[in-house]
Amino acid sequence: MIFSEVTLSANPPGAVPLNRAQIWHGLEQKALDAVPFVEVITSCREIARLSATVFDREIELGGARYVERVWLGEPDRIVFTRLDGPVLGTIGNEILEVDGELAVRFQFALAIRPGDDLSITEGELSREMATAYQSAVETTLTAVRTRTTEPAP
Repeated sequence: MIFSEVTLSANPPGAVPLNRAQIWHGLEQKALDAVPFVEVITSCREIARLSATVFDREIELGGARYVERVWLGEPDRIVFTRLDGPVLGTIGNEILEVDGELAVRFQFALAIRPGDDLSITEGELSREMATAYQSAVETTLTAVRTRTTEPAP
């Protein structure tokens, strides 16, 4: 099992400040269409709407197809559970406060699907994913800033 966590300040020095609602809106948009937010995801589409806050989506990541169930826990958490694909598990995106400042945390607990052989080891996959998730947090916040027309109050 691969466990990792990346937490970054939502408002680093010099960046246009974002409030919780703006960050939430960006994370929600990323859940609906991850392509503009996560460089390694090349396609993303909703395939089933189960309720106002739960849906299944299909993504393509690194040439592999995944199906994820997405739970929107407004105002601060989105959980993605991999239902199908070569790497299964759970991913969380969360808005939190660290020392009184807004931060975004991405966590994952993933494992290679039993019976699947990947061309890399679980250790290599873990290192690649940790790097990819740090990049995903950074590009998500950049995309939210780009899409935000009004600065936070």
